[in-house]
Amino acid sequence: MRDDSQETSITHPSRVITLANLLSILRAFLALPIVYSLAHDRISLAVLLVFFAVVTDWLDGYFARRAHEVTEFGKFLDPVADSIAIAAVVLFLSLDETRNFPLWFLIFYMIRQLTISLSGIYLLNHSHMVFGSNIIGKWTVGVIALAILLYIVRMENFGFYLILVSTVLASVSWIQYLLRNLNPKIQS
Repeated sequence: MRDDSQETSITHPSRVITLANLLSILRAFLALPIVYSLAHDRISLAVLLVFFAVVTDWLDGYFARRAHEVTEFGKFLDPVADSIAIAAVVLFLSLDETRNFPLWFLIFYMIRQLTISLSGIYLLNHSHMVFGSNIIGKWTVGVIALAILLYIVRMENFGFYLILVSTVLASVSWIQYLLRNLNPKIQS
């Protein structure tokens, strides 16, 4: 007969310090060296750091699922880390007159992130639930990262097309997030 009192779960859903969460925090802080390397025209380093940030985005989810460490904090932290990293780099690229990065995308992205965050707080306050990212939101982050890379290596024409694609994806996921967060019974 098995003794259930000695069986422990690997991770409690309220746990904060996990490998996945540390990777998310690292990704948020990668914004600083990425922007620094761009400001000092160290393009190879910037590309390498953006690639590393993308890898940490994939790895945090992989490790969370693999080690059974999916936490409520992690569901919140992952998209916040994505937002910080993307917003910082996009802000720099938008302000750099030599890169022709569209300022309207920064404004669009910031409004999207703000409304998703506020609706997520509303959801947490009213239903005590935290949902993770949706699949279209994950694809959006990937396409934005690729567009950022193209702007970093000065392939603005191709990057602009990816900005348009990411705007469509971001709009679809934005609507999904708002519907889910404001009416959790829909659960997309």
